[in-house]
Amino acid sequence: MRLPLAVAQSLVPYIRAGAYLAITLVAARLLDWVLSRRIRSLVRVLGRPLEAAEGSRLRVGRRLAVVAVLFVGVTLALIQIPQVGSLARGMAASAGITALIVGLAARSVIANFVSGLIIAFSQPVRIGDYVAVDDAVGVVEEVRLTYTHIRSDDNRRVLIPNDLLTSKVIHNYSLVDPASSVAVEFEVPVAAPVGAACSAALEEAERLGGHPHGAPPNLEVTAVTLDAVRLRLTVWGKTRQDAAGLAEQAQRAILARLQSEGLVRGGGAAGA
Repeated sequence: MRLPLAVAQSLVPYIRAGAYLAITLVAARLLDWVLSRRIRSLVRVLGRPLEAAEGSRLRVGRRLAVVAVLFVGVTLALIQIPQVGSLARGMAASAGITALIVGLAARSVIANFVSGLIIAFSQPVRIGDYVAVDDAVGVVEEVRLTYTHIRSDDNRRVLIPNDLLTSKVIHNYSLVDPASSVAVEFEVPVAAPVGAACSAALEEAERLGGHPHGAPPNLEVTAVTLDAVRLRLTVWGKTRQDAAGLAEQAQRAILARLQSEGLVRGGGAAGA
């Protein structure tokens, strides 16, 4: 029994919509299968199970890809049906508006991404550099497209958004030359023989060694008051960490030396 021509023509949009929907379901299923196989292949290549963060990212990415295919396919299928075609076109238009709103809301993420590219090419910081950014001081552990990870001396991880990092003053202690200096300040009574105190401090600093590029310890008077003379000793190390360690050792050695020679009493020497 043949359908009347008018009835057949009225069924064409529904048949076309059904075809779009079937193709969409097959495409979504195929995409999910391919991505799942890719994830399993990645596990075999790595030779280890995926970490929690890695698995979460891949799972979310796979689901977003499948949802995107389903949304596009279902919208195209609905557009074929005259009764709901205008509604489907409105859905497509609202999706574009939603994407624009999301893009505006994610401008900080986009700025971090662009800043990450700038850092990658200009390299103001590199993995392994010892840097100071505001209150964050430590070794650069990782430079990603959105965040830079700094491991502090007490093993904390400080995550700095790349957008902020490109606008901050960065103190990089190992960009050109890893050698660095650290100052130790201490006081001796104004009545004490300052020359003997200076000689003792320099001798203790020389005994510690660690002077890169032939840079010897340097001692200078920074302030004189009615009660004390303030001195600053500058020591050098091969790296910033070495210099900080030498400064701590110098501070203890100088205090012990000055106390043993009667130049100070108790805690008269202080490190800055």
